[in-house]
Formats: sequence, structure tokens, C-alpha cells
Amino acid sequence: MRSDSMATNKFSSVAGKGLLGQRLQRLRESVGREWNTTPGWGLVVLAAPFLVALSSVAAAAAGKDAYKWFTQEDGFAESMQVLLYAAALVISLLLTRRLWTSGERGLGGLYLLLSVGFFFLIGEEVNWGQRIFGWVTPETWGDTNKQEETNLHNIYGVGDTFKWVQMLVGAYGAFLPLLVLRAKALARYRHKLAFLVPPLSLTHYFFFMFVWRAYRNLVPVPDRLYFVVSEYNEVIELILALGFLVFVIYQLRRIRLRQRAQAMDAEGISAT
Repeated sequence: MRSDSMATNKFSSVAGKGLLGQRLQRLRESVGREWNTTPGWGLVVLAAPFLVALSSVAAAAAGKDAYKWFTQEDGFAESMQVLLYAAALVISLLLTRRLWTSGERGLGGLYLLLSVGFFFLIGEEVNWGQRIFGWVTPETWGDTNKQEETNLHNIYGVGDTFKWVQMLVGAYGAFLPLLVLRAKALARYRHKLAFLVPPLSLTHYFFFMFVWRAYRNLVPVPDRLYFVVSEYNEVIELILALGFLVFVIYQLRRIRLRQRAQAMDAEGISAT
């Protein structure tokens, strides 16, 4: 515990007193309140997306080959996305079952839809098994897909829609919690709404995607930087995948703590 406290103090001093430092301090405090855990875990939650972003910068600094290994098709970032979404899918299905059996079937149904979304993202990332099993893209499909692969997000015209959807997902996770979890008018619904939006401590995972997509959708990239910038999208998608995984872990932990508290209350009542 002492080492966690020392690490937290060091982190705070490095962050400084500027706007970024204040934002990080509020995020760290949010982690403590929302996760009810040690400052060390709070630092992990806060630092993870920055570490992912910086690791890709380090790969780029190491040379083009290292950066391509990190960001290319079936490279490190894309493979990690698949693993993270697979883990998120499993946890989301557990959440669906727990919510459904506890009588919160509306929330359970929404998490079932989220599970379907995770399954879809996994399928898109691996081209629905095409590169795994080596089957050839149908000719009619290949003519409409800019990478001549079997997925939806690379179809001409559809890909642009996906980019705006990513921006909306980023805005949803970055800004909606500020409204939903703080508005006094929504206080009576906060318990259920907390299952539908990320906690404040995870908003920066989604903020990365919002800023990135706003930039890529609205600002032209110079030709000399196009390769580096376009491939960096895989890094941002990796941060988003990590954010979704931590989100469902957080929700599963909430349910377990609630059920544990209910069991203790029941034992206390029966004992009396």
C-alpha cells in the first residue's frame, strides 16, 4: 500500500498543475470512487491508453519495419484487438446472464446486443476467417471492397460511414457519462444508466477515438505523412478495444459487489 501511495504522489507531481494535470487528478479520484480499489490499480486504468499510444510511437521511432509490424494487417495491434474483443465478448455474455437472472431483463437484452456487436467486430477484424482458413474473396465482393477482402468496413462508401460511427462511439463514451452520471434530473435513474455508459474513469479511452476520428474525417493528411497517420488508426482502435474490455470488467465487478452486499444483508436479516 505504501508503494502505491508513493507511485500516486510521483504521478501527481509529474502531471503538474496545468489543465492536463487537473484532468488526470480528477480521473484518478474517479477511479478510487468508482472501482473502490487501490491507487495502484487506479494508475493502471489511467495509464493504459497512454502507454499503448506511446508504445506505437516508440515502434515508429525504431523504424518503418517496426512500425509496420505494430500496425499492419494481422499485426500486433490488430491481433490484440481481436483478443481484447474476444475477452470482452465472454464477459459481456456473463453480464447478460447475470442481469437476466436477476430480473433486469431490459439491461440483459442490451448487453446481449453488445455481445453481438463484439462478435461482429471480431469477425470484421479477421475478415470472418478468410486469412485464417485461406478462402478466396468472391469476385462480386472483391470488386466492391477496396482491399478485396470479405468485410464490410472496407466496402467503397460503407467505410466512410464506419469512420463517422467510430467518431460517434468516441463521443458517446467520452462525453455522455459527464451528463448521465452527474445530472441531478437523472439521479433516480442513475443505477440503470450506469450500466449503459462508461464510468468517468474510462472516458479518456473513448476520447482518443473521438479526437482521432474528428481529425481524420475533417482534416486532410499531407502525402508525406499519409502512411504513418493512416496506419495509426489501428493503434486508436486498440485503445478503444481495451476501453470496452475494461468497461465490461467494471460492470461485472459492480454486479458481483452488489450481489455480495445483498447476500450479506440477507444473512444479517436471517441472523436477527
